[in-house]
Amino acid sequence: MSQSTARNPKANTRARPAASLVLTVIGVLLAASSLLGLYLGIFSAGTLVWPMLLFEPIVLGCGIAVVCVGLGVQRTDAAMALATSAGCLAVAGFLSTVAGRNTLGGGLLVPLLGVRLLMAAIISVWAAWLVLGPNAVAWRRVILGCLLLLGGMGLASLAFIGPAQPLRGWLVSQGGFIASAAALTGFIVLVILVSAGLQMVVRPFERALDARRSPGQPAA
Repeated sequence: MSQSTARNPKANTRARPAASLVLTVIGVLLAASSLLGLYLGIFSAGTLVWPMLLFEPIVLGCGIAVVCVGLGVQRTDAAMALATSAGCLAVAGFLSTVAGRNTLGGGLLVPLLGVRLLMAAIISVWAAWLVLGPNAVAWRRVILGCLLLLGGMGLASLAFIGPAQPLRGWLVSQGGFIASAAALTGFIVLVILVSAGLQMVVRPFERALDARRSPGQPAA
């Protein structure tokens, strides 16, 4: 806490409602985007786009959960509620867009997905802040872990994305042994990146929760 905030306690009381308002607005926007997705899935294609009708209610639930945290209705385990909402939002929003784009096109759905992923990132950071606070060491480890995970995702994407097709074709043309050795090496590197990334992301949260646990409470 800064000295100015410590000298003026009202700064905290003003900051918290402002932060809650931002979180509530994000939840409302998510819920509104879900209603838009449901409308598109029902009326825009001349037929029901069932995948959108299955995934958009999940987005709606995420929006409602975020609103509840913002309004203070969900006070216990707020960080877990936000983290769960962010994960479900990213997955459900992505699957809804992939399914709807085949029928409705990507003119509106792809930008909508971008906005949703941005909101999921904001909610994730918010949830992390509720646990870690201004711990610079913990944040550095989390960021480095996320970078390792992104590196693993990028490596895994080489197996199916179009721009990597020439590389895959070249490896296959070198013979079965070379292609198999390259695949095995890539898999080992992928496992190392994902394992190290998860460890660096999860461990700071475990330490923060252990530090908050009362002395008489047994460790999990």
